Amino acid sequence: MTTTGWAQRLFTIMFKKQKKQESGAVTLITTANQNFVKRLNNIHKVEIIPEVVTRAKNDSTKDLPSENSTSTVHVDFLTAVYNRLVVDYKSEANINEMKYAAEKEISEFKKLKKRLVDKLEECRNRLRIHERTFDQLKVAKTKIMDEKKAVVGILFLSGSEAIFASSSFQIFVQNLLFSLIIGITFAIALFYSAVIGSRVLKFAHNRFQFIAILTGILSVIGGIFYTLGYFRLIFLGQMSDGSGLGYHLSPQQFMLIQLFFFAVAILLKFFFMASREEKEKYRKWKEARDGISKLKKQERHLEASIEDMERSLNRTLITRRALISSAADVELKIQALYHDAYYNHYVKTNLHHRKKGIPKSFTNRDILPKLTLYFQDRALLEFNESDLSNDA
Repeated sequence: MTTTGWAQRLFTIMFKKQKKQESGAVTLITTANQNFVKRLNNIHKVEIIPEVVTRAKNDSTKDLPSENSTSTVHVDFLTAVYNRLVVDYKSEANINEMKYAAEKEISEFKKLKKRLVDKLEECRNRLRIHERTFDQLKVAKTKIMDEKKAVVGILFLSGSEAIFASSSFQIFVQNLLFSLIIGITFAIALFYSAVIGSRVLKFAHNRFQFIAILTGILSVIGGIFYTLGYFRLIFLGQMSDGSGLGYHLSPQQFMLIQLFFFAVAILLKFFFMASREEKEKYRKWKEARDGISKLKKQERHLEASIEDMERSLNRTLITRRALISSAADVELKIQALYHDAYYNHYVKTNLHHRKKGIPKSFTNRDILPKLTLYFQDRALLEFNESDLSNDA
């Protein structure tokens, strides 16, 4: 297995392990959030609100804050209390590492994805080279296919010769089966004679040499066929019992028939025989064809691996987004209770018991100091496909 393969497998195993861990983490953190919110409501109602009401009454008896005051000093204690609750939640929730963990996973994903993408690009480049070779050498395949068809024709002609010549050998062996065996052997000899003859014809440099070589070959083979024709006439004479069956036949007639078959066979081999260069091109064409099949399979595997990794990481990030979003909701709950304590309890109680006019600080809705919140940053939730597509 390649280094990339091991890394990919390790990355997949890591995500499977994390998936189990995160499933347990989600349950734990969700339960912890629910418990914290219950305690928070109880603290807000039982501990904080009574103290806020008491302070509001005490301040109102002293006409604090004054009518012209825009200070928030009278509620600094409230801000400190709810900021402490935010910090307590942050330390209890155990979500503070989510951003770091997500960034680390994305970084590892990018590194491995880059290696797989480089591997995929290399695979596609090799595939394009093989496809060009495949297209360029396709003509060699046509030539080889034509040669194979010609060989089939030659074998058929040679088989016909075997059947045709078998009767000629029956003057030597009476058994028909033996004569057929000799005829088949003769047909094999004729097949290779046609192959050798076609190669000899390749040495011809002009038409005159071609005709001369072909004539010489046919003359030699013609002599053999003449002899076979003579044997066939003897066999027919033996079979006729003096009836004159072969009276009007001659060895030349049998020779011409068989010579025609042989001439067709040798010309088929000559015109359709592939050269050494064409056979080499055909070999390379087959290598390109096999390479294309292998590379396409590898390409699909790499694409599927990248998609699987992206899905796995997205599932992991969705879990982290959900947990961070849950933490943000808890912080907003603390902030809502903070506002409730100030506006619905401190301000209303103070106004109800004070003797002088309404302080300016009460009419300014933005005067309440903001709490320090840790999970409201949108960047914590912005792990999207564009982040995953960037190079590491």
